[in-house]
Amino acid sequence: MFSPHTFLRALCALPHRGAATPAGAEAARLLQTQLADLGATVRMQAFETPKTYITIVYWLLGGVLVGLALLTVTGVAVGFVWYFVAMAWFYFNGRYSFIIKFPVQHTAHNVIGHWPARTTADDVQTVILMAHYDTAPVSLLYKTGFRTRLILLLVLMLLAAMAATLEAVGIGLPYLTYLRYGLMAYFVLQATLGTLGYWLRGYSNGASDNATGVAAALATADRLRRANLPNLAIEVVLTSAKEAGMIGAYYYVDAQKKKWKRNRTTAIHFDTLGAGLLTIVEKAGTLEPLRYQNEPTRMARKLLKTDAFRDRSQTGNGHTADFDSVWFVRNDIPVLALCAMDARGRMSPVHQASDTLDGVEPAAMETAIDLAVAVVQHMMKDK
Repeated sequence: MFSPHTFLRALCALPHRGAATPAGAEAARLLQTQLADLGATVRMQAFETPKTYITIVYWLLGGVLVGLALLTVTGVAVGFVWYFVAMAWFYFNGRYSFIIKFPVQHTAHNVIGHWPARTTADDVQTVILMAHYDTAPVSLLYKTGFRTRLILLLVLMLLAAMAATLEAVGIGLPYLTYLRYGLMAYFVLQATLGTLGYWLRGYSNGASDNATGVAAALATADRLRRANLPNLAIEVVLTSAKEAGMIGAYYYVDAQKKKWKRNRTTAIHFDTLGAGLLTIVEKAGTLEPLRYQNEPTRMARKLLKTDAFRDRSQTGNGHTADFDSVWFVRNDIPVLALCAMDARGRMSPVHQASDTLDGVEPAAMETAIDLAVAVVQHMMKDK
């Protein structure tokens, strides 16, 4: 029988699991071995990605800064600013942005395990159990108020583009020129603060974010495959480059979405289960709200009212659109998103050097496994 606690310790024994790094490749091999030991057919999905979101942040802010700096040289700079602001809006609101293809690109891998249904009947249901295994750069901005800072950054980028447009046609001078210089200084400051932690401390160990989610996905798969549900096909998808912008999940969904039968496909996503109360995510998003309104989420809310889960779980909202499950929602695939939050609705310290195994409380991870299994079993009974 698979032990999520034993596997959690093995995964956290690596210093980190950064995307497209040697440690990330070692983590992928460990996941392959574990999936094979559980009887899955295992495949690797290679894709190209920046190693971290830092590359993307530098491109976005750098592009805006260059456009603003060239405004007095050529009017074309206005279009340059708007181009990078638009890419930033899409990227930070959980939509596809071409910025993810900017250099420098590296090869990372999603690790996928599959257990086919034991019947060939037409009513086979597929459940996708998903978690990202890569770890994030340490960031000072994630300690408090990250969503507020991100919204402020997007608003000021929009302001910069609008002000540049007016300045280019000679409106509002010289005040808009002063505003432009002030915004340029702010963008440099944000780029520095947002990436300084990485240059000083490197990657987090990622025990809570998201070794706990990986362990929960594997444990749920193990219990479901032994649950005698012949019409159930199980796929475990362990993605990389989530911390670069949910890129591994994007490529997985993009490759599979045309093959799925939407009325017979359900996803369950596990993310950051190391501390706090298990939380059923009902809404996420930065400036664009992303709502989880689907059958598995409704089923989970019903189960939350039962004795088995009443004191062990809650509903809540994510603070940014940084769940891999965003791509399922965008493509109308029903998905149950699970994380852990404290009483104030905050996740455990993510993107911090303190995210180690010593700080993990296993209760939320164990509850996530129980709830995910119960949701699938109830949904199979209703079919």
